[in-house]
Amino acid sequence: MRLRAIIVVAVLCGAFAVTAFAGGFQTGTQNARAMGMGHAFVGVASDASAIYFNPAGLANLKGMHVMAGTTLIMPTLKFTGPKPLTTATDAVEKTFTPINVYGAYAMDNKLSFGIGVFNPYGLGSEWPGNWVGRSAAVKTELRTFYINPTVAYQLTDNIAVGAGFNYIVSSIIMNRVTTSVPGLPVATNIKTDLEGDGKAAYTFNFGLLYKATEGLSIGASYRHSAEIEFEGDIKFSNLTVGIPTIDPILAATFKTSKGAAKLTMPYDFRAGISYDVMSELTLNADFQYVGWESYSELAATFANPLYNVKIAKNWENAYSFKVGGEYRMDALALRAGYVFDATPIPTKTMDPSLPGADRHEFTVGLGYQLTKNIRVDAAYQYISFNQEVNDSGFGFNGKYENSTNLFGFNFGFGF
Repeated sequence: MRLRAIIVVAVLCGAFAVTAFAGGFQTGTQNARAMGMGHAFVGVASDASAIYFNPAGLANLKGMHVMAGTTLIMPTLKFTGPKPLTTATDAVEKTFTPINVYGAYAMDNKLSFGIGVFNPYGLGSEWPGNWVGRSAAVKTELRTFYINPTVAYQLTDNIAVGAGFNYIVSSIIMNRVTTSVPGLPVATNIKTDLEGDGKAAYTFNFGLLYKATEGLSIGASYRHSAEIEFEGDIKFSNLTVGIPTIDPILAATFKTSKGAAKLTMPYDFRAGISYDVMSELTLNADFQYVGWESYSELAATFANPLYNVKIAKNWENAYSFKVGGEYRMDALALRAGYVFDATPIPTKTMDPSLPGADRHEFTVGLGYQLTKNIRVDAAYQYISFNQEVNDSGFGFNGKYENSTNLFGFNFGFGF
């Protein structure tokens, strides 16, 4: 019985340690226009994507507005190690395509309504099935859809407020391989596959926009945390090691089972300022603070208490600074921006599913008013980081190297 417990812990702890890591990756790419300006948009929030950035901005719109778009996120990731080895492995190349869709209508009585659908969390990673770190991660992917009805009101000529309700739909996929178990004299090749769907989850957001002068506006927004409970099936395969006394234990222990785990999406506070330097040029700056401290541990429960898992993660609250600008020439708008994004992930709890580090990010973009009612926007963003891990609690020290290209596109219609 003790051997059986050791095997279960060795297999499941690693599996669920990876599962939630993808949930901590915030995409932030919710509008190509904002992306071109380094995502600094809270202080201006001048189109229907205000539903995401600052709902109070809807009060400044006139008539009906609809916009939709996507971002092509193409990361490349390499790991060298684990120390003292110098083996280098490239992650499988993947393209993620988070979407954003917004619709808004401003009435004549200073009241505006809108609804947005977007993916604020929803990336992952995939490594070769035979790579040196397959016990830590092979494939991890999280998908979330936030459906966000919103209302805004122009309190005075200078002050607007807005608030929204968020309905969250989500799913998760995780694959890994356990190559060794304490107490077993031979290597294992136990494959763990987990697929789960999140129960319906809810949260709220609100914002404020203050027009201090004709060319200066200040905004703030807040999106509350949301706890998502995932339920799904965990499946095991390759449960033989060629030892007659061990194989029956593996077969009897690891059977398809229902399980549940909770993951908290953090609160998100932002403040921004927008200033028209001249009629053609607007400069924006944002500060963002995300409550990743809510992810202190990951717990998973099963009908069989032997399967239960509780793992410390100890993430830290993190901040980012964003600056950007837009220069307008008749129908054409040129944009550029910069982001400093601090990581919430201590190196002690970092693993290969989605490694992170403090990042310097650069963006450029352009927009074109095709007609009085139709606008198109495009943006490019480059992200890179190198992270050396020497104190991993998983015993998986080494160097992560990342570079990511992002291409954002949006189409907007207003009348």
